[in-house]
Order: sequence, then structure tokens, then C-alpha cells
Amino acid sequence: MTTNASPLSRIARAATLVMALFVVSRALGLVREMVIGAQFGTSADLDAYLAAFRLPDLLFTLVAGGALASAFIPTFSERLARDDESDAWDLAAKVANLLVLALTVLAVLAGIFAQPLVEHIIAPGFSPEQQALTVSLMRWMLVSTVIFGLSGLVMGILNAYQHFLLPALAPVFYNLAIILAAWLLAPSMGVQALVVGVVVGAILHLLVQVPGLVHFHARWTPSLSLADPGVREVLRLMGPRVLGLAVVQVNFMVNIFLASGLVEGSISALNYAWLIMLLPQGIFAQAIATAAFPTFSHQAAKGQRTALQDTLGCILALLLFLTIPAAVLLYQLRFPIISLLLERGAFDAHATAMTAYALAFFSIGLVGHAVVEITAR
Repeated sequence: MTTNASPLSRIARAATLVMALFVVSRALGLVREMVIGAQFGTSADLDAYLAAFRLPDLLFTLVAGGALASAFIPTFSERLARDDESDAWDLAAKVANLLVLALTVLAVLAGIFAQPLVEHIIAPGFSPEQQALTVSLMRWMLVSTVIFGLSGLVMGILNAYQHFLLPALAPVFYNLAIILAAWLLAPSMGVQALVVGVVVGAILHLLVQVPGLVHFHARWTPSLSLADPGVREVLRLMGPRVLGLAVVQVNFMVNIFLASGLVEGSISALNYAWLIMLLPQGIFAQAIATAAFPTFSHQAAKGQRTALQDTLGCILALLLFLTIPAAVLLYQLRFPIISLLLERGAFDAHATAMTAYALAFFSIGLVGHAVVEITAR
């Protein structure tokens, strides 16, 4: 019991801070969807924006999202545990350089082939006008993929140092940028305003974490080596997580593919429902996982297998205790929740009914999504 008291106490303190900031971030995310819903409802233009968002999000998620964090933090933490901070920062620099290079190449290729990708794979059911808009929006949003990739790595570095404040604040600034863009620019720019918000938000997401790098005396070198054992270890650890995330992302792509041929607003309704489901998932699962993962990594690096198993068991029990009631409430109250949160402006009763139908199914999967957030790490 004494073995686990300190790690669990540390996780509890970190989780409380992260959870509080996740609540703020999710609240702003909710405000973001309320503003977007009031401006665009479940319109064809919003469908195009959401379809355009899928490929940039796919590239970020597979290359630099949860897969990289899950692989990088243990490898980086292992070097910190050996008091080899110089080697740890050398690894971080090499991974950062490789990451920016890979994402830049992929973003350029995606921009070049955006039109055939949209026409034949992403949204074949769109009208030619919707497809042209989707291509234009996608090319601009690919810029944010590279920025988010680097920002995600910085987040992993700070979490490895048990610093959670700035990484948890980053999504707050991202949401604020989109809210202001949708509120102030959408009346004159239309859906293009959301792209401005995404790109500016990505820049803020990175910049807000820079003081943390300064605090921990970050060191960068222009080195790039796939032969480095640390880089190879990160790539090896990424493999299983990439496969798991790929399945989820393919599911998103299939949803867009199928919904593009349905009635106008189907993609928007799916997106609203998904984001509402993510409110409890983010507040509980992502906050706890973010706070617990550095402790998991430290225990694994020290070879404390029994302590790691005990910590994981306690975390999963807490997660089930929180998410099962949340899933039941979300299913039972989906109509009043959607009506209260979104039904205003261009978001009418028909949009509420479409979103509630999708949310009924998403709420059933809430517990599973929450557990995967922990076990996949």
C-alpha cells in the first residue's frame, strides 16, 4: 500500500488540476459549437468544413497525436529517470525534427492531391460546389497539421516533467481562437472564418507552451537520425498505437464518406453528437489519462511492475465509477441536452432531432472510449 500511496497521490493532484482545466476547455469547446451552430446550423457549408477537417486531423492523429505521446513520453522519461537530461533533450530534438519534416511532406502531398481525395474518397456524395469548397478549406487547414504536431510533442515533453498547467491551457486558447473567428468573422467570411480560427488557434496552442520549455531549459539541435536508438524506440512503440488510432480514424472517414450522400446536414449532426459525447469523456478519461501516464511511464522505467498494475487497476475502477452513470444520463437526457445547448439561430428543431439520433448511439460507446483512453497508453 505504501508503494502506491505516493504515485496515486501525485496522480490525484495532477488529475484535479488537469480535470479543472479540461472542464474549462470543454466548456469553451461547447461555447464554440454553440456559436458555430447558431451561425451555420446543419448546413452544406458546415458539412464541407467538417469533411475538409478530416484529412488534416487524420495526418496529425496518426503521426503526432496520441501515438507519438504514448511512445515519446516513456522513452523521454526513461532518460530523465537516469538523470541524463542532455540525452533526453537530444532525443527530443531529433524527434521534433523528424516530426516536422514528415508532417510537412505529408501536408504538401495532401494539398496536391486534395481534389481527387475529396471527389473519390472523402466526400464523393457532395455536389461539385461542395467538393470545391472542401478542397479549398482543406488546403488551408493542412498548415495547422504541422503546427499541431510540434505542439503535441511539446505537450509530451512538459507532461514528462510532471508539468500539466500549460499543456492543459493550450486547448483553451485554441477554442478561444475559433470562437472569436466564428463570432466576429463568420458574418462576412462565411465558413472560411472557421479555417482562420483553426490556424490561429494552432499557433496559440504551441506558443502558450513555450514558457514551459524555457523553464526546463530546452535544448534544440538541427540533428536528424533514424539510426539513433532512442528514435528507433519511439517509432517501435508508436506502431501498436498507430494501428489502434488508424481504426478509429478510418471509422471517422467512413462516416463522412457515407454521410456525404445523405441529406444535407448529416455530417454536421454526427459531429455535434460526437462532440457532446466527448464532453464527459474528456473531463473524466482524458484528464485522468493525461495525469496518470507519466506515472505509468516512471513505474515502467523503474521496473515496478506490481506498482504499475495496482495503479492501473485503481485508475480503471475510478474511471468506470465516473463514466457509467455519465453514459446513462447522456442517453436518457440527449434531447433536452441538445436543445438547451445548441437550439438557437440556424440550429432548429430538425437539427436537434438529427443530432439526438446520432447521440443515442455515441452515448452507448462512452464507457468503451473512456477505458481505451487509459489502456491504449
